[in-house]
Amino acid sequence: MPLLDSDKRFGLVSIANHWLAALLIIGMLGLGLYMTDLPKGPWKGQLFGIHKSFGLLVLMLGAARIGWRLGNTWPGPAGVVRPWQLRTARLSHLLLLAMMLALPLSGWAMSSAGDHPVPFFGLFTLPPLLMADEALAEVMSEVHETLAWTLTALLVLHIGAALRHHFIARDATLRRMLGRAS
Repeated sequence: MPLLDSDKRFGLVSIANHWLAALLIIGMLGLGLYMTDLPKGPWKGQLFGIHKSFGLLVLMLGAARIGWRLGNTWPGPAGVVRPWQLRTARLSHLLLLAMMLALPLSGWAMSSAGDHPVPFFGLFTLPPLLMADEALAEVMSEVHETLAWTLTALLVLHIGAALRHHFIARDATLRRMLGRAS
């Protein structure tokens, strides 16, 4: 399998980034839901540290993905699509990419405003993005939660579209992202 994308298929870099990001994001959403309802304590603190570290990894993957997209060909549709479907697909991909940046940045901002460190797997700690401010931390918490639910809705749409392509339209859209067909 080639590393680079072509007008007919995704390359290994795009496929690996897609599936790694998918696993991380779905895991992060689940972890976020789980840990917010936990009572305060060391376990909750550890989970928040893990959540922050993986959130930064999502931010890095999102930035890398945008750079990769800007420098590479984007495969055309795998099947027959109407113009509105193509516009919707492009918009949803753009929004998913934006969320890969906005959600981790809002978490960093929330932590900073709450005067909590943002570690990266114990290797280093990011500097505060904002000054500590309890009211701002609460606002950023709401922003972060709203973005998480927005991302969840976008993922449902994205997965639904992929399944529709595979089972109803019977085109190669999903198979291409699995590296199986052009």
